[in-house]
Amino acid sequence: MLLTALPGSRSLVLVTVQPTLGGPSLRGCGDSSAPRCSVDPMTSRPSSALDRPEFPWQRVSALLGLEAEDAQVALRDDERSREAVERACRDFIAADDDRRAGRTPSASLASHPDFPTGIAMSLIGACVLWKAHRYLPALGLRAAIDHYEDGDDEIAASFVGLVRQYAQAEQNSAEAWAAESLLLAIMQRSGDPAEAEVLARDLAAHHVPLDLWQETSPGSSLPDDTMTWHGGALVEGMPPRRDGSALSIEDAEAYLQQLMTEMQHEAEAEGDRGPGADQSS
Repeated sequence: MLLTALPGSRSLVLVTVQPTLGGPSLRGCGDSSAPRCSVDPMTSRPSSALDRPEFPWQRVSALLGLEAEDAQVALRDDERSREAVERACRDFIAADDDRRAGRTPSASLASHPDFPTGIAMSLIGACVLWKAHRYLPALGLRAAIDHYEDGDDEIAASFVGLVRQYAQAEQNSAEAWAAESLLLAIMQRSGDPAEAEVLARDLAAHHVPLDLWQETSPGSSLPDDTMTWHGGALVEGMPPRRDGSALSIEDAEAYLQQLMTEMQHEAEAEGDRGPGADQSS
């Protein structure tokens, strides 16, 4: 299945998706072994793509805000290309926030007939092609929400997989948890109810609002008590640090000592009550 191509050139495949739906229900969306979006190494090298005779220079330069006559030089310069891609991503996110808030977007790309979903998918392709991964979680989340709202749960779940693939704990906890909350909505509508319940409990355990994806600016913020994104599972039951740094040996020892102290206090409390303490006289 094609995940994305640049506008007007569906033959220029930049990223492929393995379906995450099997039959009428979602398969494995709640575990790390689930199929997810993956980069095609044959089409993810700028030099390979740019050498194709059908490469749409004009459309790509327009998408990235480059002058058409300068495009062939600029797009072969990795640094300039990444800067242009990241600038276009920022413009898109700002325009999409305006749209979701009911404001008229000021960015020129908002007037494109493929805005918002088609532009988001095209920018995802550009991010992959030029290895500008910083905004992939935000773009993937927004594309996933749009496809979910259009009723296409399979494509939406695939974009959730892309968010998982590129989310970094230090930078993308909000986008990643928003995507997981969206996955819950997808699973409740099209998946296994038992798996949806497991995911709901996991989100609650991490203090993630179940409707986080519905924010006007999705993936932009988290409640203070929400744990840092860490791939969807606690490490040996130890919550990760909110600042994104890894748990040290000292952290682990302190956590285990805390658990032992709590268990001791509970045992002492049980002993103080004594047998039959809960029985009425």
